[in-house]
Amino acid sequence: MEINRNQQKNTIMKPIYKAILVIIIFAGMVIQEAEAQAELGVDIMSRYVWRGTDFGNSPSIQPDISYSVGNFTIGTWAAIATNGNPDGSEIDWYASYDISTSAGTFSLMVTDYTFPEDPTGSYFSKSSHFIETALGYEGTESFPVSFMTGVFVTNDDDYSIYSELGFSAGPFDLFMGFTPAKSALYGTSKAGVIHTGIGTSKEIRFSDSFSLSLTGQIAVNPYAKDTFFLMGFSL
Repeated sequence: MEINRNQQKNTIMKPIYKAILVIIIFAGMVIQEAEAQAELGVDIMSRYVWRGTDFGNSPSIQPDISYSVGNFTIGTWAAIATNGNPDGSEIDWYASYDISTSAGTFSLMVTDYTFPEDPTGSYFSKSSHFIETALGYEGTESFPVSFMTGVFVTNDDDYSIYSELGFSAGPFDLFMGFTPAKSALYGTSKAGVIHTGIGTSKEIRFSDSFSLSLTGQIAVNPYAKDTFFLMGFSL
């Protein structure tokens, strides 16, 4: 059984390493020629709901810092529960490379999820880092479809996979996310839809230099039979 597990790990990790290598190579090709850009933002959300699970049961402050050179982006994102619940505390690091074509934009992504308030581990311990590699697609204005699929490659014996399909219909964004197999991470014993719903956003401009982006979303986890109504704004 251990041999099969190691074989499975090697089979999964080889293409993952190749994907990371591709990101690094493409990044190196554009860094010298492209203009760099740094961005800073923050979202204030009524809840932090991720892939059908409420983390922290609290309003959430979510800052984001990113640095882009051409199509290559690195950044960090965090979630802070306003009630101090450690379940809602998270710091992620990510890197992505976008490939723009006439058919849409394709993305290669790597994300390191960490939970600094977890009492069972240390931030500097390997067991505290959950790394996911993912592929994404964002359609054109005439084909407003998006898709992503990602797999966790560290600290997850199930190698949990999550895939999400999105569709924009005017001011509304529809989405459906599912896992194709048993996953302790997503709380499933078999394949199932764990995150589906509809969202919308509206920009409120106070001046030429200041505006707020309001967002609203109704989301359902059919597998866990949970429903979420989310509101928030971005600065």
